Amino acid sequence: MTKIAAVQAAPVWMDARGTLDKTIALIADAGRQDIELLAFGEVWLPGYPFTIWLQPPMAAMEIVMAHRRNAITVDGPEMQAIGEAARRAGTWVMLGFAERDRGSIYCAQALIDDHGKVVMSRRKLRPTHMERTVWGEGPVTDIRVVETPFGRVGGLNCWENIQPLNRQGMYQLGEQIHVASWPSFAMFKGVRSAYCLSAEANLNESASYALEGGCFVLAANSIISEDSIDRITMGNDALRALVGPGGGAAAIFAPDGFRMTEPIDETADGFAIAEIDLEMIEAAKVFADPAGHYFRPDIARHVLERAAGPAAAEPAERAPERLAEAEG
Repeated sequence: MTKIAAVQAAPVWMDARGTLDKTIALIADAGRQDIELLAFGEVWLPGYPFTIWLQPPMAAMEIVMAHRRNAITVDGPEMQAIGEAARRAGTWVMLGFAERDRGSIYCAQALIDDHGKVVMSRRKLRPTHMERTVWGEGPVTDIRVVETPFGRVGGLNCWENIQPLNRQGMYQLGEQIHVASWPSFAMFKGVRSAYCLSAEANLNESASYALEGGCFVLAANSIISEDSIDRITMGNDALRALVGPGGGAAAIFAPDGFRMTEPIDETADGFAIAEIDLEMIEAAKVFADPAGHYFRPDIARHVLERAAGPAAAEPAERAPERLAEAEG
């Protein structure tokens, strides 16, 4: 059995130093609870720039610039400090963070092992809607899975998790434990036209990912704290009705889509914790393996940038021949 946890917490919004201190404290807490994998939400450090959904980018430039100033690098002192915290705790960590690479900022995830080493770093392939005013795009190779002592671990950010080709790619790489990193769901609560951004809609996607892929899913996310709302809305009283507080919805789902954890108060920091056994994946895949016996690559081909494993029934270079045969 492996003990895993999805974080639900409020970062020190737009403050890399403050959020780093809180990250280290949460990792230490995970270590005391013998948690082997701890997952954080989307751009946990230094926080999700919610303001870009409320104001035009130029009007929100104060927050855009704060987000840029507080972005970190994969090999910088903040990541080294988080790695040291993971080593002390004996805990693997999937961190959501804003990554700086020269003049650009990316929505990134890093998997840090229990020795403090970054074993995988990836970037969101296509930022969503307003996010494209803030973040660059990740490379095509950033559909990735890492072998760990407790299973093959991968992750996607927010609506990367609803993209069918992203999901199929992860399944074909043999993913067993998936981290779905989400922001807070405290924006636009009760607004019918924004239901797609709700906790209900996106937890349904997390459960669907687990059921479809036959894997465990840690849905980690952040909270909008009361004391950050004035800054998020830039003091605009008309916008306060559209923002939090709260929005926490951390959960863990089993390979059959079953929710393994009880809800946490949406305004409270906490961990959604579950003990998992990979044998549950074996049971799920008796019924359906979307990258194996329940996959028909001869009908709809999905080709990863790297080898996709045994589900690829024939070489990709044979595809034109197959098409000609079908048309003939």
